[in-house]
Amino acid sequence: MSDPARVHIEELRVSGYRAFENARLRFDDLTILVGRNGAGKSTLLDALEFVRDALSDSLVNALERRGGIQALLHQGTRDAKELSVAIRLRLSSRYLAEVWTRTGLGAHPGTLKEGALVTYGFRIAPTRGGLGFEVKKEVARADSSEQGFTRTARGSWRFDDRGLPRGARATSRDALALPLAAEHEALYRALLDALKASVRVYSLSPSAIRAEPPLGGASILSRSGSNAGDVLHHLERGKGDIDWINRHLGAITPGIVRVRADTAAGRRLIRFHQRYNKSKTAGVVFDVGDMSDGTLRCLAILLALRQKPSPALVCIEEIEDSVHPAALGVLLDAIEASTNRCQVLLTSHSPEALSHPAVTADRVRVVEWREGTSQIFPLSPGAREMSLPPRSVGKLLRTNALFTAEGSDRVEGDFFTAP
Repeated sequence: MSDPARVHIEELRVSGYRAFENARLRFDDLTILVGRNGAGKSTLLDALEFVRDALSDSLVNALERRGGIQALLHQGTRDAKELSVAIRLRLSSRYLAEVWTRTGLGAHPGTLKEGALVTYGFRIAPTRGGLGFEVKKEVARADSSEQGFTRTARGSWRFDDRGLPRGARATSRDALALPLAAEHEALYRALLDALKASVRVYSLSPSAIRAEPPLGGASILSRSGSNAGDVLHHLERGKGDIDWINRHLGAITPGIVRVRADTAAGRRLIRFHQRYNKSKTAGVVFDVGDMSDGTLRCLAILLALRQKPSPALVCIEEIEDSVHPAALGVLLDAIEASTNRCQVLLTSHSPEALSHPAVTADRVRVVEWREGTSQIFPLSPGAREMSLPPRSVGKLLRTNALFTAEGSDRVEGDFFTAP
């Protein structure tokens, strides 16, 4: 598991992945993706989940959930014959030491006193006939370190370190090798654990939250927010976390004094205590069926920011969906305050959201469809200057003046080793 002092996501690279021919997404403490519908914002979030799914379950199942490799291959002006995805992340020395202490694998990571900036990714391509696929290349490499492996299309590894047995091979051409490498070396175990647990993507559904599922023990919020009651119950063990949620939720929906988890007939319920008239105490109790979509989404977002263990990166699609502009400001205040706990990635096309002081030009990435492919752009120098207070990024969007730099953010040189 991770926290911001242990794991930091630096960037995502994609090539030949759906609408992206070649792109890199650099992450800040708070990153905002802006773009028209269909530009490719959700695809970037899906690529992050794709890597996690491939390592948590299997590459075969991760592809099948997305319609197979043919559904993922880029279809543009230059159709891709293969797709590549990679994530660069920084693992702190403390995190590496914790993993080594827990596992005792390989050489002690003390040589990486400043931590490790690690790139992990893979390239896959359809097999002849297009009915299957094979891993053409898989790379796990720490910058400024001798540790790392490269797996070729034949399934073998070339070793730069002394921690793994010679001649090791992946179990098959359509399986990833990192899980096997993680059995022999602490660096790879730390990398595998981080990739499986550090990124959480949310497309929150008020109807799923209202369903109030059977009791569960999960402390990590599900993608739709359906287990919000379980996560809330887990956080109630710490007064600071629940007070933080109550304070922000009360500012978002005036009158709410507190929210709590309850149980009935084997199901996890969520109860909202609301002030009656001018009383300072909670006089009326409502359940989730009585609350608006916006209130439920805001609760789920607050839970995502406060859940334990905290992911390194929390991704939230369409932050403004169902949220009143006044409440949106409170929600973005909470997000800004949470960047000392986790990185946050938002997608938005709301002028109100983009007018918040936390949305600075250096945190904005514009996703656009140009010349048959999706591309990622920083703002142009002129747009950066025009977004300074008292103006804002939201005002530029409203006036159609959100101009981008001339060149898009893409990987120059070798996809896996380029700095």
